[in-house]
Amino acid sequence: MGEIGIPRREFLYDIRFWEVRRIIRGYRKRNRLTHQLLAEIVYTTTYTMRDPQGKRPADMFPEIFSDENEDSTGGISEEDQHEMLALIDAENARLTQSSEE
Repeated sequence: MGEIGIPRREFLYDIRFWEVRRIIRGYRKRNRLTHQLLAEIVYTTTYTMRDPQGKRPADMFPEIFSDENEDSTGGISEEDQHEMLALIDAENARLTQSSEE
């Protein structure tokens, strides 16, 4: 069978961080309508069971109804990126060394 999406090796090692963020953001947008409809159902259920106290679905689930142009990943600093990359490199080196033994 052919691979669906991006090959694992390319995603983990070859793609830059900003590209990964864009890909993940695209995957999240793919299911955006479904998530919004589920939020509406939860809101309707809440409304029928008790008083919603003036809340709207966007108040209950702000991450789903946020503006599409906003970056909902929260972002990380350059320093944190470099620290994580160093940890990844150290772990890969350790695994490579242990597999050779």
